[in-house]
Amino acid sequence: MPTSPPGRREPVAGGVLVGVDLRGIQAFVFETRRLLDAVGRAEMVAELTTPEWLEEKLYRKRSVKPPTYTLEREHGGTLVVGFADHATAREFTGRYTRAVRERSDRLLPVVAHLAYGPDAPLRTLADALAALPRELSTARGRAVEHLPARGFGVTALCEVTGRPAEVVDQPPKGRGGADRPAERVARDIVDARRLGTRWHRDKRGAWLDAAARPDGWDGDLDLPTDVEELGRDVGDISRLAVIHLDFNGLGDRLARFLDGLPRDEVPAELRRVSADIHAVTAGLAEAIVRAVARAIKLTEDGQPVITGRGNGDPGLRPVVKRPKHGGSRTLLVPVRPLVVAGDDLSILCDARLAWSVTRFALDWLDGEPTDENDPRHRMANRGAPWARQVSDGPDLPPRTTGVPTAGVGIAVQPVGSSIAVGYDICAQLCERAKEHRKELGTEARKAGKADGLEDHVVAWSQTFNAPERVIADLNRAREDRDDTRAGRTALPMTGAEFRAFLDRYLSERPGALRGPGAAEQRSWVLSDLRTLLYDGEPLQPELERRKARGVAAELPPECSRGELLDAIDLLDVHLDVALAEVPVRSGEGA
Repeated sequence: MPTSPPGRREPVAGGVLVGVDLRGIQAFVFETRRLLDAVGRAEMVAELTTPEWLEEKLYRKRSVKPPTYTLEREHGGTLVVGFADHATAREFTGRYTRAVRERSDRLLPVVAHLAYGPDAPLRTLADALAALPRELSTARGRAVEHLPARGFGVTALCEVTGRPAEVVDQPPKGRGGADRPAERVARDIVDARRLGTRWHRDKRGAWLDAAARPDGWDGDLDLPTDVEELGRDVGDISRLAVIHLDFNGLGDRLARFLDGLPRDEVPAELRRVSADIHAVTAGLAEAIVRAVARAIKLTEDGQPVITGRGNGDPGLRPVVKRPKHGGSRTLLVPVRPLVVAGDDLSILCDARLAWSVTRFALDWLDGEPTDENDPRHRMANRGAPWARQVSDGPDLPPRTTGVPTAGVGIAVQPVGSSIAVGYDICAQLCERAKEHRKELGTEARKAGKADGLEDHVVAWSQTFNAPERVIADLNRAREDRDDTRAGRTALPMTGAEFRAFLDRYLSERPGALRGPGAAEQRSWVLSDLRTLLYDGEPLQPELERRKARGVAAELPPECSRGELLDAIDLLDVHLDVALAEVPVRSGEGA
């Protein structure tokens, strides 16, 4: 469709703003247990808001001349388009909602129309953009017109989702899956596999280049395409982690940022800052993949391993695919970005890497851009209200960055269980962490700190249960305290607390649970000490009893009940891996 040129332009006197918010994205993306299907579905959602898809599917495919429009926003399942009049806006809405319905009945577009101009209640485009979130929120609460389910009357079920099957998917020869039998599937599964395969091929080439290749590895390098390729070791832990990251306070900062601009500059600046935030999200996904890939080392016999500090075998062995009929081996990096959209990032990885990956993500967001091509560069150099202070060390002066802080939720689950449940758990943990940040921010403002809390927040759980029960258990553990004892958990933690927690309790420094001599008291820590802490009993009598017997009983200095219990729970799961930043190539995401 013909669009107005990007960037600053002359304000339009009047028109109609169309806002679309796609509901059901998470349920749609994680309906399948196959990684490549989930990646493809995330790409399907992203494609629904691209100018190329709008132009081709809505108009040119039907031999209709597209109207002129302005694209105001197109990230994270949200689409904001401006048209000259109501008739064109209504025609676009009909075409768009019908096209979304044809793609999948799992996605529900919520639509709002706002007229603006000299004779309308909203005088300018900037006024309409400011009012649109409230109008979309109202539209979400309206009853949706009933539509029949896709595949109605079909008795065959989709072998992936369990919904009615519409087509038969037979992988073509030469794609590596010709031996797989044909599957009866819903139509969107075939579309997702096509897009997922294309996305996978593009990102594999861009992210896993020579700079990310492990030293000495002469085979191919790839990302996992199945959950069975993550979190599995023979005779060891078979768990994976879903990590969800969402930036903090974007709505408030964006409102303050736009309020300080001339009204005619608001639309263009809104597009720029949305693109900059998406670039940071996509760059972080790429940085994590490249850092984990570089952390892979080769043993003396040429086997890949990720080494780190941890009890037991301190190594994680990534999956290596060996071809049946010759060819080079393929090493699979044990991490996989699933959703990279707007300010949301969802990652799947081996559970033992989850806390190291999270720490790396927080450090990368706080880090200084390497050059002007770094995806953090534009946000890092923004001033108020984006600017915040970060510290590179106790002896270094603080510096300023405009990259937002993030809320992070980590959910650990067994390999083979539903990714959808794991995602719901980590998303709600992320929300609970962000609520904790708001509470701390309110306390900071009461204490005279104008900006509140400018730090990341993290929460995690190893309980695989209904998401609301996981959050309820976390809240009960926090509240199990009195004047003499802390709660049974220190979660959620701020970014500073999270880093200090890993260093104080799970490093190899003296007094830590993995420090010198820790092996001698391991059984006591996992049994008697855990029981005493859980029951809220005082530790001093037990420590004196062990000292009198001449048995080691060394704990981190100034430790708390909640932090100790959190650390004991991670003792056999967390592998402390030093992930080093590898400069990203493009910052382009899904």
